[in-house]
Parts: sequence; structure tokens; C-alpha cells
Amino acid sequence: MKHTFAFGAMLSLLTACSGLGPDTDVTPGGAVGEGVFDSTDLSLFELRHRVKRVTKTTYWRATPDVDSVAVDTAAAHVTVTVAYFDSLGNYVARRDERLRRDEFGRIIRWEDHRPNFNRQHGGFLKDTLSYEHVSANVVKSNGMGDFAVTVYDDDHRIVGQYTDPAVDGEHTAVFNLYRAEDLHGNWLERLSVWTTQQPGQKPHISYTLDRREIVYY
Repeated sequence: MKHTFAFGAMLSLLTACSGLGPDTDVTPGGAVGEGVFDSTDLSLFELRHRVKRVTKTTYWRATPDVDSVAVDTAAAHVTVTVAYFDSLGNYVARRDERLRRDEFGRIIRWEDHRPNFNRQHGGFLKDTLSYEHVSANVVKSNGMGDFAVTVYDDDHRIVGQYTDPAVDGEHTAVFNLYRAEDLHGNWLERLSVWTTQQPGQKPHISYTLDRREIVYY
């Protein structure tokens, strides 16, 4: 579950976007003009406005209460990811990342070519994900042993994701509840409700909490 969500919903560069250029101003209704700064890459990360850096901390063990959420802060149960964008809203790829885009500028393939430091086999590790932009609100992704369908709302927030393993295994569905946002409308905290189920077994419910720190130009 952790592997799928970390790559499939954040770093893996998922979203289906409007197809507008990276320096286009878009109003909340989607028309070009004076309004919210948007780009295909910012939308990938559920962002808008002139974001320079976003840091997301995921707490993989969370326990919701009536009006609060308790999290396990042990390092083994926390993941921190950082993404950078230039002043035009383009994602700044890391040294070992490779991206492929379609004719609309949307990312349709992501590869991680980081060296295999554990030397379990020769050469480089190569995690690969490909994306099919079905519509402005639905994207399919495939790679790393999983097939996923991700649904976005009109504000580029992930409503939910369903993951089906390429071979028999655990099926995963996640639904997101957004708890806080900043003045630009970018979310700062969300609670994710996970349902996982092995074939022939009862579903298991668990929770994770994401918090974001966003730096603007």
C-alpha cells in the first residue's frame, strides 16, 4: 500500500490537466484570463498559484478522533517528499529522473534511474510509471506491479484512487478528506481512508495523514 500511494499519488506525476501551457493564467471556472495561475505540472501535484517548493510529510499510522487525528511520528512510519517548480510552473526533475510528455505537455511517463546502492544487481534501479489521461478528472497509471485509476475533483484534488495488482494480490482503494488549506486554495492537510483486501478475505480499514508545507515565488 505505501509503495503504491507514495509513487501513484504524489511523486509519480499523475494528474490529467487542461492541456494549457505552463505559463497560462486560468480562472477558477477554467477560462483563460486573469485569475489563478495554473500549469499542467502544478496540477500533477494538486497545486495552483506560483509554487516554488512543496514538502509533503506522510504519516502512515494515523488514528482519527471526533475532531482531531493522532499520528505515529516514529521515523519508520513517516515519509517526507519534496518537489520543486520553476517560475513558469514547470516541475524541476531530479538528476536521476526521466520524464516524457505528450503533445499537450502532460507527463505520460516517469522513470527513476537512481543507482542501486545496495548492489543487489548490476546497473541502475529503474522504477517506471506510465499514464493515460482519460479526462480532466480521471487518469490511469500502470507500472511497478500495479494498475491504478485516480479521480480528481475540479480543484485538482485527488478524491480517490483504486489500485489493482498486475497479478493476484491485494486490492487497494483510498478516499481523501481534506482538513486544511492555505489562502491560495492549496490543501495543507488531508486524511486518507484506506481499504485493502486480499482475495477471499475481509477488507481492512486503515488511515494515513498528509501535511504539506508550500513555498511560493
